[in-house]
Amino acid sequence: MDAEALFRANLAVIDRVIGEVCRRGRLPPAEVEDFASAVRLALIENDYEILRRWQGRATLAGYLNIVIRRLLADRRDRDLGRWYPSVDAVRMGDSGVLLEKLLSRDGRALEEALPLVCARDPSLTREAVAAMAAQLPARAGRPRPVALDETSEQWLTSGERADSLALSGEVRRLSRQASEVVRRTMAAWPDEDVLILRFRFGSSMTIADISRMLRVPQRPLYRRIEALLGKLRKTLIGAGLDAAALAGVIGTASQEMDFGFEDGKNAGLERSDEPEQAAAEEGR
Repeated sequence: MDAEALFRANLAVIDRVIGEVCRRGRLPPAEVEDFASAVRLALIENDYEILRRWQGRATLAGYLNIVIRRLLADRRDRDLGRWYPSVDAVRMGDSGVLLEKLLSRDGRALEEALPLVCARDPSLTREAVAAMAAQLPARAGRPRPVALDETSEQWLTSGERADSLALSGEVRRLSRQASEVVRRTMAAWPDEDVLILRFRFGSSMTIADISRMLRVPQRPLYRRIEALLGKLRKTLIGAGLDAAALAGVIGTASQEMDFGFEDGKNAGLERSDEPEQAAAEEGR
């Protein structure tokens, strides 16, 4: 079975392993689908290079488990920085390092960490592990993205008149029509073109970051993005949406606009930063 056929035949296995890794890694629910997309793209890129490295000496699920765990570790290192144990934890040995990792890095409660540390070192009692935890230094928690509370909108002030925030029926119609045209158009594009626009406008990434992530030359990306936007502009005009009307919609109905840049419905699969470093050696 070639690599592409292997990928398509085992999508259920891939998704199951992704779910297991996310649960064990305590990935926030809001980030799971984003990470799953990145994993699938990592498996596809470079002509399914990661899957072509699998030689069957281990089960595919076992091999993927190692690969996906390393992809998650790379993602965390990239987003949050590499984690290092404290001197006190190192002094306590492997059990102390594991305990601090569970408490400080992963944010687990002590009750969750106790059985895991005791399983690593059966000579330790729960009381001994709790005493170790009390000796660990206090460390700032790792930053995590959180959803804004709906009531937080009340804390934000605006210089606009209240009546300017009310959308007329015509503006709503135009915004929905524009969104539908753009999403339908992008659905027929190659994944890489959609990714470029999603990274640029959905994730607010710089051209340099997009170039590095997709491994494409940076300079041509400027014209490529302009060309893609030009295609969308022509499509919108062809659908009867003139520039003046759209300017008003974008200026007053941004919440009504949904081009699929952020929810990933038209965005295909995200790329991992450096997936080749995440591929595990066979049998490890």
